[in-house]
Amino acid sequence: WGLTPARKKKKKKNTAAWEPLPIRTRERTNKPKRINKKFSQPRLQLDDIKDDINNAKDDNKKFDRGDLAKARKKNLKQQTEKLEPLQQHLDVKDNTKVYDGDFITKILTGKKPFPRNKNNNNANADRLKYKPGTLQLSHAQTFQHCYVNTTHYGEHITNRLTSLVSLSDIHKLIYRNVPKASSSTGRHAMFDFLEGDDERMRHDDMEEKVHEKNYSMITFVREPLNRFYSSYDEAYFRMGPWMGDGPIVRDKPRVRKQYRDNKYKVDKYPYLYEGFSTIDDFRRKYCPSEILDRGNFLNCNQVPSIDDGTLASRFSQFVRDYTGLDPFDVHLFLQSSYLVFPTGEPFPITVIYNATDAERGWQEVALRKGVDIPDGEMTHGRKITRRFDVGKVSDGTKRKICRMLALDYCCLNIELPEVCRGDGDGEEEGGDDDEAVYCAVEKRDVETMKYVLEPLVIHPWRDP
Repeated sequence: WGLTPARKKKKKKNTAAWEPLPIRTRERTNKPKRINKKFSQPRLQLDDIKDDINNAKDDNKKFDRGDLAKARKKNLKQQTEKLEPLQQHLDVKDNTKVYDGDFITKILTGKKPFPRNKNNNNANADRLKYKPGTLQLSHAQTFQHCYVNTTHYGEHITNRLTSLVSLSDIHKLIYRNVPKASSSTGRHAMFDFLEGDDERMRHDDMEEKVHEKNYSMITFVREPLNRFYSSYDEAYFRMGPWMGDGPIVRDKPRVRKQYRDNKYKVDKYPYLYEGFSTIDDFRRKYCPSEILDRGNFLNCNQVPSIDDGTLASRFSQFVRDYTGLDPFDVHLFLQSSYLVFPTGEPFPITVIYNATDAERGWQEVALRKGVDIPDGEMTHGRKITRRFDVGKVSDGTKRKICRMLALDYCCLNIELPEVCRGDGDGEEEGGDDDEAVYCAVEKRDVETMKYVLEPLVIHPWRDP
C-alpha cells in the first residue's frame, strides 16, 4: 500500500493484499526524466516525446495529448519488438492453468519471457490465468498494465476532457477522489492540511503536470465488495422517489433535475421502491421508532439497521438482475473507471493507498510534503451504518458481486474475499471456475488495445 519506507536490495515477500507495500517515489536528478520512471517496463524519455511533438506543432501550440499518444505508440512498438526475441523455450500447454502470482510478476517486469501456446486456434491460447491480489507489484504499478474495454464498460466511464481532482500547486500534489473510498476524508486533508482545492482539471494539463512538472498524483481505493455495499446504499437513497419531490429536495433544484434525468435507469428495477413514496416510508424500514419519534433523523445513520429482510432481499434481487454494466448512479461506477481517460488509458497515478486506513495514508502523504497531520484529525468521512442488513446477503449473491467487480480486483491487484475465491488452483483440484474470479495477462493487441501503455496487459479472465 505504499505506507512504509522502501529498503534497498531487499525483496518483499507476498503478503495480504491490504498490507502496506514500499513506496516507489520519483527520483529527482538532473538526468533526462522518463515518463513514469517508477514502473517496471521501460518508458519513452520526455526529450524524445518533445522532439516528436515539436515536429508537428507551432511554437505557440498548447501541450497536446494526441501528439503524446502518437509518440507513445511509436515507442510501444519498439518495446514490443524488444520482447519478441525472448519468445522461445517456454510454451503454454494448458491455458486453463492458474499461474502463480510471482511467475506472472516476473513476466510483467521482464525477468521471464512470455510463454507461447502452440494451439493458436484457441482464443485463450496467449492468455495466462492467475488469481487477483497475488502479484508482487504495487497497486499503482499493476494499474499501469490495466486494459479497460471502453465499449464493454462504457456506461462506467464519463466522456469528458476533464476530471474532478483536488490540486495543491504549493505541494505539487494531485488527489483523484473515488466515491465511497474515503473521498470526503481526502478532500478534508487536501483543504485543511495541504492547501489544495477542488478543480476540474483538463486531462492534458494532468499529464503535463505529472510528466513535465514533477507533480505526484495519488488516489485511495477500497476493497471492492465492501465498497459495493456502501455504493448501493448511497445510490438507493439518491434515486428514491423522495428525490423527485419532498422536503429533502425542496430547495435543491439541481438534485431534482438529476433525479428526473436519470430515473429511467432505475425504472427497470420496480421492486426496489415498492411501497415507498416518501422518505419516511423508507426510514421506517431501517431506523428504530424511538429515534424517528424524536425527529432525530440523522441519528438513524449511527445505529444498527432494524431491516427485517425487506431491504436486504431487494438488494439481492437487484444483484441477480444487474449486469454490472449499466449503473443507475455514479456511486455504482467501478473504481477503475474513475482512474482512466475516456480512451481507457490509465491516469499517471504515482501511488494508490488503502482507504480502509485513510488517516495513516494521508499522514504518510503529508509527511513527504513536510506537513504533519495529528492523530484523530481525519474524521470528516461520512461513516454511517448500512440501511440494509448485509448479514442476510447470501454467499451466492456475494460471488455474483465479485464477478461484476472483477476489473477492480484485477487492475488494482486486490485479493478476493474468501467467499469469492476458488476452492483450489484449478479444475483438477475442485475449484469452481464458473463462479471464481480470475485475471488474465496477455500481450497487447495493437488493434483492439491501442491506448494501453504497456506491451503486456491485465484484465479479467471473464468480463461480466
